[in-house]
Amino acid sequence: MVNAENEKLIKEYLDIAVNASEDLDRFSELLSDDCIWFITPPGFTFSGKQRVRSFSKVAMGSRSHNQDNKVEIRNWFADGENFCVEYFHSAIVTKFHISVTENVCLVCHMRDGKFDRIHEYVDTSRSILISLGLKLLPLIIKMRTSQR
Repeated sequence: MVNAENEKLIKEYLDIAVNASEDLDRFSELLSDDCIWFITPPGFTFSGKQRVRSFSKVAMGSRSHNQDNKVEIRNWFADGENFCVEYFHSAIVTKFHISVTENVCLVCHMRDGKFDRIHEYVDTSRSILISLGLKLLPLIIKMRTSQR
């Protein structure tokens, strides 16, 4: 059974995913300070809210959505401290003005109404650009954060 804090967290996440997927500040409020985000492929880990936020800023800042390119929740379930969501994500890579699609599954652990661990599994078989972007992600984040 999911407690009230975690139920509120799930509802907020689902609303952000579908209606406000570029709202980094709102999304960041869902993360614990010691949050860890794992991405497979390529197998990267971002530890701590600030690093997860940097990763999210790069991902959110490189894409946009419209009526045809958006997040569609396919399935989700929760039990106790665990939440799993599967979604189809179509977006426009703003720099290249091309549409990309991916299937994503997030397996999350919740603590005190915040996500403290997120495992992201990305099916990159539909987009070479997403596969390449994921492999270059740590370098892109390092370059963007050092420019400040």
